[in-house]
Amino acid sequence: MKKLLLFTTFLITTVFLNGQTRDLANIASGTLVSSNILYDSKEDVYGYFYLYDQDKIDKETSQMEYVFLDKNLNKVSNGTFTVKEYERVRNFSYRCSVMDEDHILLRRTRYQVGLPYNFYTFQIISLKNKTVSPEYHYANGVINEVPQTSKEYKAYMRNIKRVKPSYEGYPFAYGRDKGFFIIETDNNSKTSNNRYLKFFNYNKELQWSYEYNPNAKRNKYKSIAINDITKNNIYITEYFVNKKNVSEVKYVALNPKTGEKKYEYVFENTKSLYSHILNTKEVNNQFVITGNYSAYNKKEGFSLDKNLGFFKIVLDEKGNEISKKYTLWEDYKTQIDVDKKGKAEKNYRLRPVQYFMLKDGTICMLTEKYKPYKKGIGDLVPIPIVNVLVEAATTQREKTTDFVLFFMDKDFNLKKVKTIEKELTKDYNYDYQFSQYIKDDAGVVFFFKDYSDKDKKWTLGISTILNGDMKEERIPISSKFKDEKEEYVILPMRAKEGYILLREYNKKEKYDQIRLEKVNY
Repeated sequence: MKKLLLFTTFLITTVFLNGQTRDLANIASGTLVSSNILYDSKEDVYGYFYLYDQDKIDKETSQMEYVFLDKNLNKVSNGTFTVKEYERVRNFSYRCSVMDEDHILLRRTRYQVGLPYNFYTFQIISLKNKTVSPEYHYANGVINEVPQTSKEYKAYMRNIKRVKPSYEGYPFAYGRDKGFFIIETDNNSKTSNNRYLKFFNYNKELQWSYEYNPNAKRNKYKSIAINDITKNNIYITEYFVNKKNVSEVKYVALNPKTGEKKYEYVFENTKSLYSHILNTKEVNNQFVITGNYSAYNKKEGFSLDKNLGFFKIVLDEKGNEISKKYTLWEDYKTQIDVDKKGKAEKNYRLRPVQYFMLKDGTICMLTEKYKPYKKGIGDLVPIPIVNVLVEAATTQREKTTDFVLFFMDKDFNLKKVKTIEKELTKDYNYDYQFSQYIKDDAGVVFFFKDYSDKDKKWTLGISTILNGDMKEERIPISSKFKDEKEEYVILPMRAKEGYILLREYNKKEKYDQIRLEKVNY
């Protein structure tokens, strides 16, 4: 087993430059229950947050220890705090995000017996002072400290459920403006309507609120999604739901200092020609919307089976259209064999995976050759046992093969098509891992895993797009097998620009290490 670790380390360092290593099994005592990659206001990696359960102090109280590593894997801060675990709470999950250079928002989700929704609380951690605040909960416009005894907690929960409507909050942070956001939700409503987006400073003082759902009804209401938060704008997608169908989609830009609406842009409604799958990004102070589209369908929305091609829309700072262009698959036939609904050779569909929008206005669409699951015809055979065999023989398993990239110029004309070959995968499998922009958004690097069934080995694919060119690397990341079971797992993770984090672990051996390695592009 020692030989395996030495071999793996040697294998990685022959293609990466020497990097830092950190042993997660030994940086704190207890059981690792949560890990998060934290991002700064530019969506670059800020650091890594790990949470350890150090066991119960008494029947209702557990002690936790957090550890924060900066983007270079230096141990910057750690501290202990206690949490309450009451009988009717099934389990918890944790997520954290950056409020500013010192403060971390730790969100705790309770999955509670008797509640049809998740119960969100949060704590604020000061990395500098190594302090953890009490646990807070937002309800009906007020941030309350969560009661510390079971009796008080049950009474608190009864009071929340008794109020109708009762508005609770989903907290999150984006590393901007020294504070955090809350999306206010009516959890007693059968539609779980959202109502307000609010921003608080780290002293829990309300700075502004944006109301977007004032006249919601059971079958007519709005929900929102946060697209992006930049220096000058908060971009929101508002979905208007009418009788369970999304009848309108619009983008809203807010002033991040005041919450005031700067503009709104109706993107799709019942009069639209198309349904879309969307990706957005602010590029050079312009809001860019891109993706795939199909004929408008009120009930189902975008259909991959009826995919017509790609589109791009650009809005200026006031929400006015600068450009709008829809392309057809026929436009790409000079460089790739594809039919009018996006089917490539052997009836593989080109499923969208990611859209990369670069600083110079160019866009690269990453797609994957995909064949969906198809049920067999065993139900048509009335003979027992035989129908099972027929079903198995005629069922089409989900399959994916090569990546196909479409490089578009700033006017959304096709420049070239590039194929990345990879092994056939079957059933539920996503080879694409993640991506990160580089060189001040002038380029992008994305990572994917490829498995050779023949060799029983994993390969990490690294593809870099820069200055209109693409560079590819393949890195073996093999793990030892024993009786067809993998003993060691190696996971690639996002790191600071120009690097990748590799995590290798084995729970049975209590081995859990992360290694920061430089990517050669």
